[in-house]
Amino acid sequence: MITSIKLMDVASYSPTTPVIVNTDNKKVNLFYGLNGSGKSTLGNFLQSKTDPIYQHCEISPSNVEHEIIVYNQNFVRDNFYEIPQQKGIFTLSEANKDAEEAIEKAEHAIKKLEDSQSEIEINADGKNKEITNEESTLKEAVWKSKSKYERTELEFCLAGFKTKDKFLQKVKDSQSSCDSTIKDLKAEAKELNEQDGTPRESIQTISFSGSYIENEQIFESRIVGSEDSYLAELVEKLGNSDWVQSGMKYLNDDEPCPFCQQELEADFSTAINQLFDTTYQSKKEEILNLKNVYENSISILESNLVNGAFLADYVVDNSEFSTTKLLLLTCLKDNLSLINDKYTKPSEVIKLLDTTELIDNLNNVIMEIQSEVDTFNDKIKNKNIHLTNINRKFWSLLNLEYAALIEATIDKTKSLNLEVEQLRENYKNKNKDKREQDNIIIENSKKITNIDLSIKNINSQLKELGLQGFQLEKASEDSQHYKIVRESEADEDVYNTLSEGEKTLITFLYFLESCAGATDQESTVILNRRIIVIDDPISSLSHNYIYDIATLIHHKVLLANFKQIFILTHNLFFFHELLMLKAPSNRAVPYKLHRITKSDFSKVKDLQRNEIQNDYQTYWQIIKDCSESHSYANMLPNAMRNILEHYFTFIHKKDALKNTLEDLGKTSSEFKPLFRYINRESHSDSININDFEGIDVEKYIEKFKQVFENTGYSDHYYQMMGIDNPATLIEEETVEV
Repeated sequence: MITSIKLMDVASYSPTTPVIVNTDNKKVNLFYGLNGSGKSTLGNFLQSKTDPIYQHCEISPSNVEHEIIVYNQNFVRDNFYEIPQQKGIFTLSEANKDAEEAIEKAEHAIKKLEDSQSEIEINADGKNKEITNEESTLKEAVWKSKSKYERTELEFCLAGFKTKDKFLQKVKDSQSSCDSTIKDLKAEAKELNEQDGTPRESIQTISFSGSYIENEQIFESRIVGSEDSYLAELVEKLGNSDWVQSGMKYLNDDEPCPFCQQELEADFSTAINQLFDTTYQSKKEEILNLKNVYENSISILESNLVNGAFLADYVVDNSEFSTTKLLLLTCLKDNLSLINDKYTKPSEVIKLLDTTELIDNLNNVIMEIQSEVDTFNDKIKNKNIHLTNINRKFWSLLNLEYAALIEATIDKTKSLNLEVEQLRENYKNKNKDKREQDNIIIENSKKITNIDLSIKNINSQLKELGLQGFQLEKASEDSQHYKIVRESEADEDVYNTLSEGEKTLITFLYFLESCAGATDQESTVILNRRIIVIDDPISSLSHNYIYDIATLIHHKVLLANFKQIFILTHNLFFFHELLMLKAPSNRAVPYKLHRITKSDFSKVKDLQRNEIQNDYQTYWQIIKDCSESHSYANMLPNAMRNILEHYFTFIHKKDALKNTLEDLGKTSSEFKPLFRYINRESHSDSININDFEGIDVEKYIEKFKQVFENTGYSDHYYQMMGIDNPATLIEEETVEV
């Protein structure tokens, strides 16, 4: 069964916006629309779905296997206008009971197989929905991560992936190996985007020229006075050499001893000076020189560490550099303090700290900073390359984050797809079984099929319709074709002598027979696998036959066991008749109603039963539509004509209408062709003027209104247009005053 039809870019249907017709799985679909609204296009599409002109149209499901039989002008032309003899319609006779039973059994088997296939389709649809849900769940989960990186430093990575499908596919296609974190990538991207293009200054490792002093042996030697002085033994014994040396500046021969305050011997001063001879003094000077060199080296180092690149933020803000630098300078100053102590107290032994490791540590930090400087400068030089690398790592991290969920979804959908594939294989096997049953029907149909019953049925229906003087006969005794003949004429081309109404009736009766039969002996006739489409079967018939055609369709099509039925018409009376006919159970046939309209393009909308108008209301609807949109302008004159003819005929005021039209034609010469057209009594008058291209819709409607005003029926005009009568409003206002 066809569940929906899409029409686009064909005939009067929009080239860009599809029109979707939903059948709601109803067996019977009735379409109403004025001529030119787009009805026939729908029927033509169902008849020739593979024609290239319908490349943008489709039916759903697309794999509908049912045979579609369409009655339209193409059917009439193909079966009558272009062939002198019609193909015979093969129907079952009552000649072979066993064959009929075999056919019935095969049809029943086919029905069971089709029911089984329907269950398979439902099951497969369920599995496909599960697959869709799994993929949708994954898609939604991954898509949520997108919002986390919008309006962040990594937003540039999202460019080009603004749909859920593309976003998910990108995550799937990315490698899941990455040695960075999202935090790292954000920081790097921020650094790249914020820098102004100026490279960082390089930073050089440091050296300390005073390092050798730390290993001088003099610091580990005790420096004492000479042994030639008679005081040497005493000073050595007391261990106060440094104390004695420091007190020498207070020594004066004519004053008491600065150490013990006793009178000094005459040679005491000589002995003291002899104790601290030139050797002692030279060693102190050596210590002083070493101290000065060490102190100067520290000063140079400190100066270097607060100049140039060492003042840059990327150095100053480096905590490891600050800590290592402080350790080194502290150690150097501690050594300097020890050297000062040595100079003050030469006899004491000191051990300077070795700063080699601290200098190496600081240089290692400097080299790390320089490596970062090199990396930064390289990024400035190759910014786009680094942004591309960040982009790659970003998607790798997303892949890593969702790898488990992606893998689980793939496994689940793979399992479901296998189940769907098994269902499809089962469905195909059912098709093989159906073909076997079809062959049974074909073989048994050959035993009992003939065209005689079809001829009998059509001739009987012609008589019931009151058509006399012609009938159908076999083209020859052994022929499987038949022709139209008159009793009194031998003319073989009888079809062209028929009236349009007679042609329509006989072609439609032929169509009804073809719906229930086959046009060759090899065809399989299974009604519940056929879809019937009927396009305006009463287009050239008088109203006398509308009820008959509706009744025939009701009994031979609607109540038959066809799979689905589509009927299209422009005639509201015929439309109503189909709705009014009851099934044997006295219940109305379950219809889905549709209305086809056309403004700029054709549209199809659902129609409720209480919305159905009669022809007269429909013509008024055209006037109202034109007052709001000019899309129906070409239909306006004909709608006006039908309204005036129907209304003034009904109220028996045709003379008043004629006089008013003549008077208006005299006063409005530019509308004279319109009034003449409206005043024609026959719609088939060959000299009627009907070329109203480019008309001024507002003015035409104004003149139409004047017809009702001048005849005294303006209330009817305003009522049908659904607007208030200005004259009535004025009267009401006067009464209120």
